Amino acid sequence: MKRLTAYYFMGQDLCIVRRHIREDMEWMRDAGTDSVAIGIHEFQLGGQSMMALDMIFAEADRVGMTVHAIPSRWGGLVAGWPTAAGSFSATHSEAWMIGADGKPVFSGVCSGHICSIYHPATRQFFEDTIDSMLDTYPVSGIIWDELKVLESEDHSPAAVEALGGPSKGEDQRRKTVEFFGEATRHAKARKSDLVISCFVYAQLSDEIFKVCATIDGLDYFGIDGRCFPEAEHTCAKVLPGNIERAASACAEAGTGVMALVETQHASEAEIDKTLKHLPAFLEGPVDHLMYYYHGVSLDDMDRLMAGMKPLLSGWRGQ
Repeated sequence: MKRLTAYYFMGQDLCIVRRHIREDMEWMRDAGTDSVAIGIHEFQLGGQSMMALDMIFAEADRVGMTVHAIPSRWGGLVAGWPTAAGSFSATHSEAWMIGADGKPVFSGVCSGHICSIYHPATRQFFEDTIDSMLDTYPVSGIIWDELKVLESEDHSPAAVEALGGPSKGEDQRRKTVEFFGEATRHAKARKSDLVISCFVYAQLSDEIFKVCATIDGLDYFGIDGRCFPEAEHTCAKVLPGNIERAASACAEAGTGVMALVETQHASEAEIDKTLKHLPAFLEGPVDHLMYYYHGVSLDDMDRLMAGMKPLLSGWRGQ
């Protein structure tokens, strides 16, 4: 079955208008969307910030859509929204990943300190936070957004103890996949009908695609990037030319193919490129298609959304 999901940033706003959410959900429904994906950060599992998500779940249900959770910045190991460090990373220095220079690995851009997949506290944090999320919200799916440590080196005591030396290269990739396999199995043990997906940068290697597609319990694996060719973009993070590699890895692993069409931060020229190239991309080997419902900074987002809507609503007929 083809699945269409909207990535929705609204849940992180501290003050939102229910009418706006209702109108957004109706737009998504009319575009043929099955589920809305929202970031769930640690701070949204308690306190006043929960009210926004309660409204999103209620309004999605009203129009017949389910909600998939994107664990956001948990332990610095995944992406998601907002780009803010969590309290676990800030308060558990014993679990920090250590780089080759002997210093804790830190992302000043988005995630704060990055935690080691080898430390038992990191694993327990993921399990506990999955439990809290599933106990709090009627989540129908989980999306692991851009695994962040596939190409890292971990020189922490926990990594050295586990491997007899630093974790890097194939060991790091394999152990990262095992970590998210354990998290996925834990989630499905709590709720067996969860749909669980994972995507990584479109330009990563075949080796990474092949190993990530084998995450235990995963329903869909894929990539994110712009839908126009590399020649028309400033970097290699594009879907054309890479989705075929991802599909090959998925076929070998028996996993559905996922793609997130990135449109956030798009310039006016990129709007034109997206609308030009999206129809051809939608004819490709994708089982779970994900799109952004509006972006975070566009001058003419309405033009992009108006152009995308008939393409999205007609996708299943292709």
